[in-house]
Amino acid sequence: MKRPIYETKADVANEEAVARLITEARGYMMVKLPRLNQMDYAAFTTDGLKALIEIKCRRNTMAKYDSMMIGMEKVLYARQVNKHFGVKSYLFVQWTDQLGYVCLEDDCTIDMGGRTDRNDPNDMSLHAYFDIDKFRGL
Repeated sequence: MKRPIYETKADVANEEAVARLITEARGYMMVKLPRLNQMDYAAFTTDGLKALIEIKCRRNTMAKYDSMMIGMEKVLYARQVNKHFGVKSYLFVQWTDQLGYVCLEDDCTIDMGGRTDRNDPNDMSLHAYFDIDKFRGL
């Protein structure tokens, strides 16, 4: 059975808005990666690939939770890319009150987590948890 894809047009539009903010702040040319890729964007300069970017948009304030979770597979992928190619990966999160980011090679903890509101047992899996106080503002 094929797993459903829950990404909506609104999700894509929100990610694109964050990608534009990253471009404005850092001067990167943001290239959207295919939908089922481990990361959302590749960030380039005239010198080549500078970073891989995962973008999450949340409907709560940054301070609501002590940590931000992301699927463990994304973190493992990011760390392998860094190990073999020297390219860093970042998680950018747009909360209702601010935009922050953390490097996916930074310290984190691993635990079970995921969504429970869709009745999809595949939503629960191992996740990496990054402390909110480790996020930096753009």
